[in-house]
Amino acid sequence: MPYVSPTKYLKKKELLNSKRFYRLLSAQTNFIDPDTTMLFYVGMAMLITDELRKHNFVRLPILGDFCLVEQKPRVAWLGKLQAVIGTREVLKFYPNYHLRRYFNKRQGFPRYGEILPPKPIE
Repeated sequence: MPYVSPTKYLKKKELLNSKRFYRLLSAQTNFIDPDTTMLFYVGMAMLITDELRKHNFVRLPILGDFCLVEQKPRVAWLGKLQAVIGTREVLKFYPNYHLRRYFNKRQGFPRYGEILPPKPIE
């Protein structure tokens, strides 16, 4: 059975389809036309793609860095066979320090039981 990404199941909930995404993005940018917002978004995606092809690295000022990192050759299952997969380039995202701190702060501090191992049974 082929792998099905979990986002396919989330389509039923109508969380964020493309029409709603561009409408929300245009609202965030002081209600410019959704078509203009789409053109800007597609232009930014093309810029990121071109920079990754040329330099294997893109730094977005507020978000973080996108890098194409070479993955080592490894053993993997190909159907019922076990084979060695050669080196591949993998897209990695390294978030900006402030963005990472913001989302870590939202999680709150770890509780006492999560830090220390459980007490031994006596």
